[in-house]
Amino acid sequence: MRSSFFEIQPASESMHRPALFATLRRRSARTALALIAAATVTDVHFWSALQGADYIASAQAQASVNSTLAVLVVPVAKKADGDAEALERMLSEAAARLDTVKPFELSPLPGLESEEQASVIIEDALRALLLRTPKRAQERLQAAIAKLKDAPMAGDERLYARLFKAQALALLAVGELVPARDTLVKSLVLIPTQSEEEYSAYGSQAKDLYTQVAASVSGGAKGDIKVVVRGGKADVWIDGVWRGAGTAQASNLPAGSHRVSVRMGGMVAERRFVEVAAGKPGIAEFDLKPAPFGPDLEQGRAVLATNFKQPSVVEDRMRELRNQLGADQMIVVRPASDGKKATTLAGYFLGADGSFRKLEDAIDKDEKYFDRLGTFLAEACGAKLGADPGTQPLDMRQSVVTQGVGRKAGTEQIDPNAPLFDDGKDKKKPITSEWWFWTAVAGGAALIGGGLYLLTSGDETGSTDAVGKVEVKLNKVAAP
Repeated sequence: MRSSFFEIQPASESMHRPALFATLRRRSARTALALIAAATVTDVHFWSALQGADYIASAQAQASVNSTLAVLVVPVAKKADGDAEALERMLSEAAARLDTVKPFELSPLPGLESEEQASVIIEDALRALLLRTPKRAQERLQAAIAKLKDAPMAGDERLYARLFKAQALALLAVGELVPARDTLVKSLVLIPTQSEEEYSAYGSQAKDLYTQVAASVSGGAKGDIKVVVRGGKADVWIDGVWRGAGTAQASNLPAGSHRVSVRMGGMVAERRFVEVAAGKPGIAEFDLKPAPFGPDLEQGRAVLATNFKQPSVVEDRMRELRNQLGADQMIVVRPASDGKKATTLAGYFLGADGSFRKLEDAIDKDEKYFDRLGTFLAEACGAKLGADPGTQPLDMRQSVVTQGVGRKAGTEQIDPNAPLFDDGKDKKKPITSEWWFWTAVAGGAALIGGGLYLLTSGDETGSTDAVGKVEVKLNKVAAP
């Protein structure tokens, strides 16, 4: 007869401690594995989504303009007021070209927020037309028109010229040739410097339409206009071109609607469309109203002019005036003409960080005078000077003006009949079309699944009980 029995002996303390440590290590390993797997998939998914949706690029673009700059020019003497006003106007226009600084308008214009929103929508409409989706373009154009309708003074001549261009192309896409032509006339009346290259990417019909309309506008009926401003010697722009101060006249303008802007420091600006009739002189009257900070600006300018050679007084007044205006940075300069060769500028700069220092430079009066004024501002506030917007094409997108996707700029003309955005080398593919994306997702899912399985498998309560030793003894018993 064979018999067997089990002897279970309690484990010693030296045997219990290693087993406990092993259990703890096993649990830590499972937790770490699960966290690593979750982090891997989370990183792949959200980082790719951020890049694909351009959220990061949008945030960086918004952060690029980080401060506003107010520019004041004070005259050497009362008789030099005209020169000081002209220089302040040119410096303000140059400030609009700075990359990280936005000019603070001493003549505020209502509706700038609606203008910025409409500009983005119109760009979206033009992009939709490039992609041959006119219905989408029409929807975006209706939204832009609604924005501008609520703010009549919003939108300069360039914005409206782009709006009319997009409307004309959308009408052309659905076969409405006559309305398309009439609408494009409005665009070319505002910005007659548009070129054929700006239309070529939209197709041969768009290019032909531009050619016909441009010829009719340049050779069509002309008219004159006179602008009269009440309330001060304000600067007058007609279709983005400065025409004078106080009273301005423009002759030989194409018949149609022209965008007139009137601005003066300390006064609320005005901007509206004015009709120019063929062979008939027209007149437009503007009546400017004081801006909320108008009295503070006038008083501050007078104090700065009187105490210009006392830096401590100037600094205190600049700090106070900056707060009254609501600007972040401020430059105050006084011009001194040095014959006909250069303009000497002396002044002060108050930075957004509270720093204060003197400025001095001599600006040569040559063909680059306006650019040199911009460079003076850029160096003063640590920014970079960009291109003059007035010299740039109306349609700023490179895919239309200078290059096709995958081509070097200026090397060849765009083929209007070629497929758009089909170059795989430079085209940004969706993240979900990449093989490694799905490989990473599958791998991450497998890691998470494995981690969850390890966390939920096994007898977790039993692993903390006392550990013992099982000893089996088999004895051979002789038969009776």
